Amino acid sequence: MSEPLISVIIPAYNVEKRLDRCLQSVCDQSWPNLEIIVVDDGSPDGTGAVLDQWAARDPRITAIRQQNAGVSQARNRGLTVSKGEWIRFVDADDFLPPRSLEQLYRRVEAAGSDLVIAGYEHQVGKTIRVCNLAHRDDTVSCDEYLIFLKKYGHSFFCGVLWNKLFRRSLIEEAGLRFVDGLTFGEDFCFVCDYLRKAETVSFSTDVVYRYIRHPDSMTFCQTKDTTIHPIRNVKVKYHLYQSMQELFKARGLYDRYRRGMWLYLFRYTLYQ
Repeated sequence: MSEPLISVIIPAYNVEKRLDRCLQSVCDQSWPNLEIIVVDDGSPDGTGAVLDQWAARDPRITAIRQQNAGVSQARNRGLTVSKGEWIRFVDADDFLPPRSLEQLYRRVEAAGSDLVIAGYEHQVGKTIRVCNLAHRDDTVSCDEYLIFLKKYGHSFFCGVLWNKLFRRSLIEEAGLRFVDGLTFGEDFCFVCDYLRKAETVSFSTDVVYRYIRHPDSMTFCQTKDTTIHPIRNVKVKYHLYQSMQELFKARGLYDRYRRGMWLYLFRYTLYQ
């Protein structure tokens, strides 16, 4: 039996100098069956030219161009054309260790779970540290995971997309897409919406991603925006809080945990 197809979706904007490294790492994956969908979100630099060169030499790469519409629309475009049984999101600033896809899939395959969350490396300049908030290698029910989410929802570990593997059937069953118009946190909202359908969540201690923080990175720019636009910052954070509330309500756990949920906003403001 052939291995299931994994779709890797990469939004790209002004990453001319970094896209080579990212795509090389994805193309070099040990996983044999993958498609790589790169959405150039109207980059004014040479991102499109770099992407075209890669697509011309590797048939697994699908190059998509769109007018600048933001990262949410780019990911939504990727989801629409993807065909994989499993979905992985990667940012074009970063890159994957060679066995990243295989490690995530083997974990979810062994447990039969709907979502797997793994460790990652955080690089600032030449300093690299391993981040693994859970330090666990077990599988829990989604309701059990929500207790963990209530405490650590403000963290990258829980909120980002790139240290996770998603089951496509659940995304399509729920009609999930990324919320347009958010200046940050669209990934957290997507994860919350996904967890409404998930039944089990697996942790993995494997390091499956290298997140690189630099002045032009997507995450850094989003963080900077929160400082420049404080009112918009407050509105977005409240939207994220509501996403988590709705998740707990959908799973019938809101009344049990509502008293402590406001701490999410406090921790998010303190650490972001």
